[in-house]
Amino acid sequence: MQFNTHVSHKSVPLSAVKEIVASISHDNLSAVICYFTQEYSAKELQQAFHLLLPNIPIIGCSSCKGVMTEKGVHFGPVVGVLTIQDEKSSAYGSALVETNEFHDIKESANEALNQALKKANRIGEVPSFIVLHATPGIEEPLIEAIDEYFHTQVPIIGGSAADDRIEGHWSIFTETGSTTAGLALQLFYSSKNVTAGLSAGYSPTEFIGTVTKANNRELLEIDHQPAKDVYLEWISDHAGIELPNHFVFDLVTEFPIGRSVGKVYSKPYYKLSHPINITDNKGLLLFTNIQQGDEVTLMSGGKKQLIARASRIINETKHQIQFENDVIGAICIICAGAMLYLKQDIHDVFKNILQELNNRPFICPFTYGEQGRFIDGKNAHGNLMISSAVFHSN
Repeated sequence: MQFNTHVSHKSVPLSAVKEIVASISHDNLSAVICYFTQEYSAKELQQAFHLLLPNIPIIGCSSCKGVMTEKGVHFGPVVGVLTIQDEKSSAYGSALVETNEFHDIKESANEALNQALKKANRIGEVPSFIVLHATPGIEEPLIEAIDEYFHTQVPIIGGSAADDRIEGHWSIFTETGSTTAGLALQLFYSSKNVTAGLSAGYSPTEFIGTVTKANNRELLEIDHQPAKDVYLEWISDHAGIELPNHFVFDLVTEFPIGRSVGKVYSKPYYKLSHPINITDNKGLLLFTNIQQGDEVTLMSGGKKQLIARASRIINETKHQIQFENDVIGAICIICAGAMLYLKQDIHDVFKNILQELNNRPFICPFTYGEQGRFIDGKNAHGNLMISSAVFHSN
C-alpha cells in the first residue's frame, strides 16, 4: 500500500485534473481522495476525473480556502488529491446519494452503503475503514445509520463539506456524480491497517450548565436562561473582557461549547459544538445537534494550544502502532474555524504534523464539522475537532 499526494492551482477544472493525472502512477491505482476549494465546480471535477481515471473509485469534498499535504499548506484556488496504490487483494468502493429535507437519512445511508459494497464487490463484508463526507446538517444520524448497518463501529474519518464564508457554496462528488446536498462515502478493504483518532484539544472551564430548551441545532436555553446571554456571560467572566452583544469570530472559535462523551483514566474527553450565530430567539445556532438535558461546558483553547493539538492527536494515534517506521501515510481533518482563527500560524500546524509523520504523505482539508473515532471506539461528529487516520503495516 502506497500513498502519494498531488496538487494543482490551475483554475479550469479539466486543466487541473489533467495536471494531476499526468503526475500519477497508474500501477495498482486503487482509489483517490480529492479536496478542492469553492472556485471549482464539483460536477466539472467529477466529469474530468471520470474521463481521465475511468473505473477508479474517487471521493471529493470541498474545503475552506485551501488544502494541506506533506508538501505544504496550499491556499486556493486549489485541487489536491491523495492517491492510494494497493495490492490486488484489496478493494475500494465509493457512493454518492443526494438528499433533501424530505429524505430519511438512514435510508439514504443504507442506499450509499449498498452501492459502495457492490462496487467494491464485497457485499456482506465489513470494511476496515470508511471515508465519509456530507454536506452540513445530517452528520449525526448518518453516523448512527452506518454503525447500525454494520452492527459494529467501523473506524470513520470525515468532514462536512465547506466553503469560504458559510454561504452554502459547498459540494461533494464521487466518480458517478456530484451534489450540493447529500452524502458521499468510500469503503476501504485495504491491505494494511489503519488507526483512527478524534480529539478536541480544548480545555474545560469552570462554567457548566444544563440545556433546558433546544431544537435540533438551535441551543435555546441554558439553565432556563437565554443561551446567548449565558454564553456571552461565561466568556466575559472567564476571559475578563467586556463583550459586544454580537458574535466575534475569534472569540467563538476560542470558546466553543463542549459536552463530555466519556472518560479515559477518569479524565473526561469532550465533543465540541461551534456556535455559528445568534438566532432571533436569543439562542445559539450550532454546527451540531443538541438536546434538552445535555450538560454543556464552556471550553477554552488559545492559539498555542491549537497549534500543538493536530500533531498531538497523531502522536496519540501512533502510540497504538508498534513501530514508527511502519507508518505509510495519513488522512487528517482540521476544522475550518480553527484554521481561520490561526491564520498564518496554520503553517506551524503543518510543520508539526509533518514532523510527527516523519515526512510521510498525508492530506488534510478544512471542514465545517469533523467525524472520527474516539479513543473508546465510538464514532462521533463534532466541531473544532481534529480527526486523523494513520495507515501502517503492522
